Amino acid sequence: MLTELTIENFRVFDRAATLRLRPITVLIGRNSAGKSSLIKFLLMLQQSLGAHGADFLCPEGERVHLGAFSDLKNSVGKRPNMDFQLRFRTRDLPSAVERKMLEESRTEKFKLDSATERAETNTARSRQGQMSVREDDEAEYVVDTRIRYSRSKQSGHHSVSGMINGKPEFHQKTTNLSTSELLRFGSQSTDPAKSFQNFMADRFLLPLRKEIHSWRHLSAIREESQRAIATASPPAHDVGQRGEYAMPHLQTIMKEKDGADEFVLKYMASVVEIVGLRFESSMKGYLAHCRATNQNTGGESYLNDFGFGVSQCLPIFVQGALMEHGGLLMIEQPEAQLHPTAQLEMGSFFCDLWNLRNVMTLVETHSSQIILRLRRHIAKGDLKPEDVSLAYLHVAEDGCPSIKNIDIDSGGNLEKGLPMEFFGADVLESLNIGLKT
Repeated sequence: MLTELTIENFRVFDRAATLRLRPITVLIGRNSAGKSSLIKFLLMLQQSLGAHGADFLCPEGERVHLGAFSDLKNSVGKRPNMDFQLRFRTRDLPSAVERKMLEESRTEKFKLDSATERAETNTARSRQGQMSVREDDEAEYVVDTRIRYSRSKQSGHHSVSGMINGKPEFHQKTTNLSTSELLRFGSQSTDPAKSFQNFMADRFLLPLRKEIHSWRHLSAIREESQRAIATASPPAHDVGQRGEYAMPHLQTIMKEKDGADEFVLKYMASVVEIVGLRFESSMKGYLAHCRATNQNTGGESYLNDFGFGVSQCLPIFVQGALMEHGGLLMIEQPEAQLHPTAQLEMGSFFCDLWNLRNVMTLVETHSSQIILRLRRHIAKGDLKPEDVSLAYLHVAEDGCPSIKNIDIDSGGNLEKGLPMEFFGADVLESLNIGLKT
């Protein structure tokens, strides 16, 4: 899981700013404070992964459109480089055999043929259970990158270091970004030892690439549900950034009934008060219609007739049900078109998404109601204090955008130094009622 992001000289962030990520991370702050920029940066990393033949970072692609690479530079700062650092934690580790082979490949006595022989011997030992990975083994990775803003091809350095149970086990670095990719170092070399070392090192990088590929994102603007639903196969495990594939996925979920349907239906009822979802086929199965019932009035209608709030939150529930365990779901403004009580229930959705499905969320929101419900879940013991982090994006006293990572204690209380503009504006406004200006 991604645990920390530090970024410098990217859009609004002139100086280094660090975002701490936990199972539930909530981004708050004024408009244009940099909340969306953090999400867009992560999406840029995702679309840069495996972008063969392109620059090291790809600001233009399927996931995000950020313009030219030079446009990413902070308009005020004078530093010529973009710097970023990622920290990951994972239990998806190379086997002891693979770790041993990588270690041996760094020795002066390394010979490719002898290493192959040792690999066969060690593989046999591994099958006998003598060199397996222990369940409590855990790796921590640090990805450190600097890219120069220039009109020529992107240049700089890119390195990955890994520790297993606190012991350094892995390090790869390149200063030639034109021949390397994000989290992938060149495997071709005239030196057999170096070539083999790069090949073995890729096993360490594979879990990081797999995690980034699994990230999903829902933008602040999501499509309105349509009455007629084409039954063509949608992208696997992805409702689309605007939720455009939510309904075909929901139809599959309702048909398979593997538990994901109950998860979606639970929050359709608690957040938007819709029950009795069912699909009806037409046009020989090429089209489908979804009908449902308002649990308060008993009125029945097509799902798209229940209001814009339903179509705004439905993709969130469906994507949550589709997520792989350990994945990261990024959501912008989940409270869109929802009244305050429904926003409270959305906070419970994020709690269950972690507790029941082991899915992390990075939530950009202006809703104090969502945070209030998360605080309540911590106070009740449904969540641990270390499960939730609030990232307050603001302009510091020196005029630079900054990130304050805020803790919540076991009683649900927020730490001192809170932004009154977010948590106390309603109180201040109430105090000013009746006061003459």
